[in-house]
Amino acid sequence: MDEIFIPDVWTDESYELFRRSLIENLKDDAYKSFNSRIIPNTPLAHGIRVPYLRKIAAQILKSDVSSYLSVRKPPYHEEVIIEGLVMAGIKCEYPVMLDYMEQFTEKIYNWAINDTVCFTGIKKHLPEFFADCDRFLQSENPWAQRFGLFHLMKFYLNDKYVDGVLKKVDSVHSDFYYVRMMKAWLLAEAFGKQTDKTLRYLQRGSLDAETFAMTIRKLKDSRRVSAADIAKLNA
Repeated sequence: MDEIFIPDVWTDESYELFRRSLIENLKDDAYKSFNSRIIPNTPLAHGIRVPYLRKIAAQILKSDVSSYLSVRKPPYHEEVIIEGLVMAGIKCEYPVMLDYMEQFTEKIYNWAINDTVCFTGIKKHLPEFFADCDRFLQSENPWAQRFGLFHLMKFYLNDKYVDGVLKKVDSVHSDFYYVRMMKAWLLAEAFGKQTDKTLRYLQRGSLDAETFAMTIRKLKDSRRVSAADIAKLNA
């Protein structure tokens, strides 16, 4: 990590030096091959492990972040993740953070990019983001929908918000596999934390058959949900 070049101020030239040092020092062809099997449709990738990406993003946050964000970057898998982690790590007012979220969702093109970057600043603005989340959930961009569902799962599966979360899940209509799978993941997590309410929701039958089946698979994979609880869904 010490060999990675992180400039104080970013230009097209210094970003290219950063990319070269990134590739020369951290590229892992075996890891790239592994990722290519589990992350479909990602031809542009270096093969760099996520812990390194997080450390690099933390270092970039100590540099001139505005110049870093203004530099044009190629859409390599890891470079998109780094930029997302930087956006998520900037300490800023809520409207600025919301703008960064919208910028980031335009860059997402696979599930791993989406699920690696979490805007933890939402924890300080729970009511605001809950109100604004629909702009992602109702987007025509399916990755924005997954982004919204992912953050609902991360921060809102509690007594105060779970009823509203389940209503928002119902409002998302998509045939896109990775949106449906995100809904299933969210519901499996909700079942573990808010069992009674989530059970009633699932028994109501508002989910399409495929998403319901995905949810059952997720529940069966979960070590926090008993076989007896899962059996109630088939009663």
